[in-house]
Amino acid sequence: MKRRTFNELVVKGSLIPFIPVENETMIKKKVPLKKGDTIGLITPSGRIDQSRIDKAKKNLEAIGFKVKYSQNVLAQKGYLAGEDKTRLNEIHAMYADPEVKGIWCIRGGYGATRILDHLDFNLIKKNPKPLLGYSDITALLNSIHQKTNSPCFHAPVASSNFSPYTKNNLAPIFGIKRPIEIEQAKENTETAVSNSDFESYLITSGRVEGKLCGGNLSLLAALMGTKHEVDTRNKIVFIEDIGEAPYRIDRMLTQLIAAGFFNKVKGIVLGVFLGCDKEKENTLSLKEVILDRIKPLGIPAVYGFSFGHIDHQCTFPIGANAIFDANNFKLTLTEDGY
Repeated sequence: MKRRTFNELVVKGSLIPFIPVENETMIKKKVPLKKGDTIGLITPSGRIDQSRIDKAKKNLEAIGFKVKYSQNVLAQKGYLAGEDKTRLNEIHAMYADPEVKGIWCIRGGYGATRILDHLDFNLIKKNPKPLLGYSDITALLNSIHQKTNSPCFHAPVASSNFSPYTKNNLAPIFGIKRPIEIEQAKENTETAVSNSDFESYLITSGRVEGKLCGGNLSLLAALMGTKHEVDTRNKIVFIEDIGEAPYRIDRMLTQLIAAGFFNKVKGIVLGVFLGCDKEKENTLSLKEVILDRIKPLGIPAVYGFSFGHIDHQCTFPIGANAIFDANNFKLTLTEDGY
């Protein structure tokens, strides 16, 4: 197949030109997504194959969206989805394209931090639209929202397994007119019987209100000390990770504590740390590490909320106001992030 230039997008076999916005002076209004909108699919991190695209298309079309993507989503450079410049251009093209109403990352992986310093935040600010994803996408979500106030959602990637719970909890991306209480996934609660990773427990009691930020623990730690580190002051922070041994979770939490990450945090919502409770000799359990590191902070906190690298996960709007009731394991969104 002939290689497409960075300025060409493929939509159902037809070529759509890249639309520059250099002369645009008006900043567009942030608009919630609606069924029938066109979603731009991107791969800003890890490489994918055609099966991932097919699954992403099926998922998004099933909830009423049209999809659009460039051939660059299949680019490969080792573990990356192509050269940094390719992935960067992919993001810019989607923000600049007026037909695209939202941008959804096909997968996470690794690579988002490599392009943060080169993002055109002025372009994004002039063309605000929802960006969705999680895991490695944590870096993009928090940095873009902090610098542009463009809507960002910690949500399943487009090629995730969209269970009924996951689809129902996408409600914030469509805008909300009344508070939404995020309930625990029944499936996760049932799984806790056989898998300790899913165990839900109170760490520190309390009820607080604040704006949301957070994401993957490894990324939150990696951003510390950079100009993209997450501003957690007076925020409710949500955190998850996957496949990290307890001592690594300990190390990253200890780093965040030492760096002052939690100093002015109002609440801590920990998701399901899938595959992190490794059974080895001479180790602390995941639960022991979390209680040891988080409980002394004296901040309302829980473990086991329904998000993370799991099938049944909720959606958090970055920067949206929420009420967190640790005692009753409830988080209520009072804003949708737009």
